[in-house]
Amino acid sequence: MVRALDVQQVLLQSSAVERVQQVQQHQADVQQNHFEGQLAEEKRALREKVKNLEEAERLMIKEEEERNKREKKKNRAKREKEGADDTDGDRSDDESVGRVDIRI
Repeated sequence: MVRALDVQQVLLQSSAVERVQQVQQHQADVQQNHFEGQLAEEKRALREKVKNLEEAERLMIKEEEERNKREKKKNRAKREKEGADDTDGDRSDDESVGRVDIRI
């Protein structure tokens, strides 16, 4: 059977064991909260990274479109200038042809 001294010691130790169990449970809760906080931070960072990548991609597309517009404008201006030069050259040829006098 159980002796009175053994029961008394068990009762005295039970409060200490209870405190140890509470601390262990609290530690597990703290670790879980910390882990949840880390996961939330990582998710936020990944979302931010995706947003930055999407924004960078949009900016790259916009810059490329602007570059293409500038090149088209430049080419159009160049063609118009070449067309104007050709027209001037044609006029001088027409004028010289128009001055030819043929007598019979």
